[in-house]
Amino acid sequence: MNTFNRWTCVLALGLALGACKGSIGSTFVQASGRPGEVMIVMENELLDSTPGVQILQMLDQAAPALPQEESMFTIGGRVPAPSFKGALRYFRNIIIATVDPERFSTTALKYGYDEWARGQLVIRMQAASADSLQAYITRNEEPIMNMLLRHELYRFGSIVEEEFSQRATEMVDSLFAHKINVPRDIRHYKVGDNFLWMSNANMRRRHDILVYSFPYTSKADIGLDRLVEVRDSVLKTNIQGEFEGTYPSTVRTGLVYRKVMIPNAQPRGEVRGLWQMEGGAMMGGPFVCHAYIDPKTSRVYVAEGFVYHPNENKLNLIRMMEGALYSFRPRTEKFEAKSILESTYTKAF
Repeated sequence: MNTFNRWTCVLALGLALGACKGSIGSTFVQASGRPGEVMIVMENELLDSTPGVQILQMLDQAAPALPQEESMFTIGGRVPAPSFKGALRYFRNIIIATVDPERFSTTALKYGYDEWARGQLVIRMQAASADSLQAYITRNEEPIMNMLLRHELYRFGSIVEEEFSQRATEMVDSLFAHKINVPRDIRHYKVGDNFLWMSNANMRRRHDILVYSFPYTSKADIGLDRLVEVRDSVLKTNIQGEFEGTYPSTVRTGLVYRKVMIPNAQPRGEVRGLWQMEGGAMMGGPFVCHAYIDPKTSRVYVAEGFVYHPNENKLNLIRMMEGALYSFRPRTEKFEAKSILESTYTKAF
């Protein structure tokens, strides 16, 4: 069993969550469950107790920057510990919470990948009392949620690591000396000045990728205000809606900003929010962008994913786009989806 399949990361109460090192992938069966689903495993009497309810509420909180409310994660099952066996162990995201004063003197968390199935994350929380478990979850909600989010983005990133639009990669390389792995169904392109728009052009389940760059002037160029300012200018110049005079713009309320640190890469400014068409067209949806400064060229490079999926849930569609953004890199670098699992963030959603 490789190091990813051992429970090597034990965290004492109050310590920050660390990352288990090792390789991803195995010869196991592929993990089951739909994107964003989490299975909760606890002793039967704990499932409806305060810690059990607390875990439900943590997972059920609203995802940011969506036009309608969607939960960050959905519950794929609430399983009493004695029943957790067989095919149930193949689920993609599993939280196992155990309270046992005879076995545990401190509250701790362990996590690992691919224990029973390929593409699986298992989080174990252990405590001597229900009160201790509750306090631990309260203090560590942010890193627990980020751990689950990273795994979901990794799953989407793994898809485009293996299968992607070669044409899109070549176009980004030729225009920007960068590469990005985007879904294979993206086949439509428009080139502008330091600008490339790529789309699957499906009007009911549309997903688009933008790549553009602008001159670097200061570190504020990857801050929220500057990125939104440039975004609106670039989109107005390069994208015309169905009717003359219409163009996409950023909805200025509800924007979420954070820094993303990917191993061996420049820090990125990340903006997520909503876009809408100006000028009368009734279109809109969520977007997320990554921007970073390239010191070799003194330019800021931006990759963005946005979706249009009217009257349907959009969270997993925008997460698919977000997973692809992690592959945006200079042409000489290789993308490995497991780098997503090792990324860190400056704030939670």
